[in-house]
Formats: sequence, C-alpha cells, structure tokens
Amino acid sequence: MVRIPLAKTDIGLDEVAAVSQVMESGRLAFGPELEQFERDFAVYHGVPGAVMINSGTSALMISLLALGVGSGDEVIMPALTFVGTVNAILATGATPVLVDVNAETANISITSLKHAITEKTKAVVPVHLYGLPARMKDILEVADGGKFKVIEDACEAIGSIQGGLRVGAIGDAGVFGFYPNKVLTTGEGGMIISNDEAFLSVCRSAINQGRSNDDLITCPSYSLRGSELGAAIGRVQLASLEQRALARQKIAEVYFKAVSTIPKLGVFETNISRSWFTFPVILPQGIDRDEVMLRLSERGIETANYFPAIHTQLRYKNSVKVSGSLGVSEDLGNRVLCLPFWPGVEDHVSEIVDSVGLFL
Repeated sequence: MVRIPLAKTDIGLDEVAAVSQVMESGRLAFGPELEQFERDFAVYHGVPGAVMINSGTSALMISLLALGVGSGDEVIMPALTFVGTVNAILATGATPVLVDVNAETANISITSLKHAITEKTKAVVPVHLYGLPARMKDILEVADGGKFKVIEDACEAIGSIQGGLRVGAIGDAGVFGFYPNKVLTTGEGGMIISNDEAFLSVCRSAINQGRSNDDLITCPSYSLRGSELGAAIGRVQLASLEQRALARQKIAEVYFKAVSTIPKLGVFETNISRSWFTFPVILPQGIDRDEVMLRLSERGIETANYFPAIHTQLRYKNSVKVSGSLGVSEDLGNRVLCLPFWPGVEDHVSEIVDSVGLFL
C-alpha cells in the first residue's frame, strides 16, 4: 500500500470554483478561459503569444511540423529524457539523433551536439530535464543564427530562469506539459510559446484541423486543442505559480539537508536556478535500483526511475540514430532515482532519505 506517494496534484478551492464556473457557462471549448490562459502564459514568459494544446508531446510534434520538419530530416535530442520527446520526433517522420548528456545536470552535452550535426540536421530539442535548464546560450551559438531550429522541451521546467529569461522563451519555440504530476497542471494539456507570431499562427491552425483565416497552412493538421475546463485550472494555477514554486524550493532544501547525511547518494548541480518537478538522486555504482525501489515500496514509499535512456529501450532500437558514445546517459538512466515531491512531503523527507540509505 502506498503511504507516501511519488506525487500529489496541487489543486485547491480556487481551481474547483473556476471549473464550476465553466460548467455553469455551458461553453466547454474555445471559450474565454482558454483565451485568458494563453494570454497570461505568454505574459508570464515574456513572449507575444501562446497556443494551448492537449499535451506536451503533441506540443513538440506540432512545433516541429510547423517549422517544416519531416521525412528525411534529422532532429538532435538527448538520449536521457522522457519517451515523449522521441515519440514526437518520430511522429513527424524525421529521424531522432541521440546524443549524450553531461553528468552534472543530465542535460544535452554541447560537445556531443556539435559532433552530431550533419547536412540533414533540421532542429535540436534540448530538454530541461528535472527542471534544470540546458545551456541555451551555447546551444544557440551552435545553431549559428538559424542553421537549424532550437525547440526547448520545457515540460518539466516551467518557471526556471536562465540568463534573465524563462526557459521555453529562449529558443525558436518552447513546449510545456501540464500532466497532474507537474508544477502547473491542467489535468491533461500542454502549451507552445514563441517570439514568432507567424509560427504560432501555423501551430494554432495545425491543432484545429488546419482551419485558419487564410487557409495557407501546409503542414499536417490534427484535432489537438486544449480544453476550456483545463484552461480554467491552468489559469488559476499560473496565478499562484510563483508562490508554489517558492514552497517547492523550500522542500528541495529540506531534501538537500537530509541527503547530505548519506555520502553515497549523489545529486545534480545545485547552483542553478530550477523548477522542482521531482527530486532526483543518483544511486552508487553497483546498486540494483529496482531492488531499492521494491524495498521502498514495501515501506509504502513510492519512487520512480526517471528515465531509462532512450537507446536502451528495445522499441526504439531500429528507429533512432546514435551519435557517439551515450555512456553518461546510460549510466544515469540506470542510477537516477526520483523521490516523492509534493506540498507536505517535507514531513516525510527524513524517513524517505533514511530508508533509501538503508538499502545502499
């Protein structure tokens, strides 16, 4: 029985009231809540516009398609990430090119990125994994003024800041996911942002069966719209995001203090501003992560193996291209353990960390 869950959805009375208001209005699609949420989200990120969609994975797929990515193209991505990143690229018909990450942040290695570029490279998707921002300045320099597009996968990093800019607003486009375990949730949903309004116009048409005022859209189109109910939740969540992000930072500090008492446990770079989606620790070499997770589960503590490296998963063996060694990605993919993270979990942190220590 799960006693300390991995995540809890942070929903309150304001969200309930917002949803009730939508239900009472009778307008469940393309209503004022969706429009307001998009406006508020764009303002928060300092961009001219945003497009709500049904998931972060769809957001990445549509962004790639709107930028002209398709069959015969290559899209560079880190080998260590959630499967949604690779699935979105495959959905466009392009080939995902896996590169290694650095050990300090689990984000894309700039050296590996440089070595992976070919004449077929159409885009790179840096993933701000675990809320830690990738090195966007360096990535944009590698992109060299638009030789290929840079789409930020910020699904785990809403609120993170780098160089005075919020992640997602730094590259050509940024995508976000709002699953219930995220810092901001809409139940199911996602968002696309960009400084390019023409690109956003294409995205808006592409998620609505290609319908637009000028009918000039040329990329594939689908029915992937965000919902009015989800937007109502998201609008309220966004209004309290800074307050909740600060509370999560305090939880992380409690974790850091507890983890510091167990020298065998590693953590990622601590001197970088980040959004706290989860709390990842790095188990020592030679430890069976599955066994640790099982033992913790027996104590009622839920954990997660976020994430096995993409190239180690059999279903992707014949559909991705590997560039160089992926040793760091594979190592971290075997050793990272994500611990419970939600408002109130700080009362359990000592027990959680001590329990992990018992099985090392």
